[in-house]
Amino acid sequence: MDAIRLSWVWVEWFSDPVRVVCTLLFLISLPWLLRSKRWLRRVRTYAIALLIGYLVLISPPFVALAMAGIASPLPSDPGSKVDAIVILGRGREQSPARVEVAAQLWRHQRAPTIFASGINDAPELAKLLQTKGIPAANISGEGCSKTTWENAVFTKAVLQAQGVKQILLVTDVPHLWRSLLIFEQAGFQVIPYASPLAAEMTSPQRAMLLIREYFFLAVYPITLEQERHTLEQPLAKVSKQIASQNCRVGYSL
Repeated sequence: MDAIRLSWVWVEWFSDPVRVVCTLLFLISLPWLLRSKRWLRRVRTYAIALLIGYLVLISPPFVALAMAGIASPLPSDPGSKVDAIVILGRGREQSPARVEVAAQLWRHQRAPTIFASGINDAPELAKLLQTKGIPAANISGEGCSKTTWENAVFTKAVLQAQGVKQILLVTDVPHLWRSLLIFEQAGFQVIPYASPLAAEMTSPQRAMLLIREYFFLAVYPITLEQERHTLEQPLAKVSKQIASQNCRVGYSL
């Protein structure tokens, strides 16, 4: 969990170009401010390289290219019916787009149930779904999970008892590939379905989110071994863990 929190701190810090550029410009100016020392000139060289690299990374062309790259391995939607639609929470600003996508899938009769997953997000997602005309009886979820791994394990603990095996998985494009891999490891048959990122997200914010997801995809094999004990827990133990957290589960959302 510490690594997860740290990654979000990193994303937030580097999503502010003014802060990053000012910091790097200060480092570049140090040799002049402190009467040029050799090690400071080296710092300036690294800072210039970092500044150029950062400006490239947050540019719209790079963001578009990175977005296309992370989406390219995803299988296309065959249009078949499944047992449930699962929405993953990722902050309030992303919820409306995810709800709109899930509501459209439900209206097209792709699945009888919509399941919302994520601490703090699930109750809000459930309320937004009802504003879209989805009956409360067709909405369930779990408000316990703090990571994508917990999304998968806790969703499995609730839905497997209901006979759910095939799901439509709704989350944003950067998050979708990793989520697909994790939910498949949890035993689901998954059709990934992308929701758009919030329109108000800036190019630097999108860039940092993409870099974060590329990083977690790169270390996925290592993380899988670390999380295998989580995936292989008996469902009764997971259900007990959920109950002990005193969070909202099932149709109580």
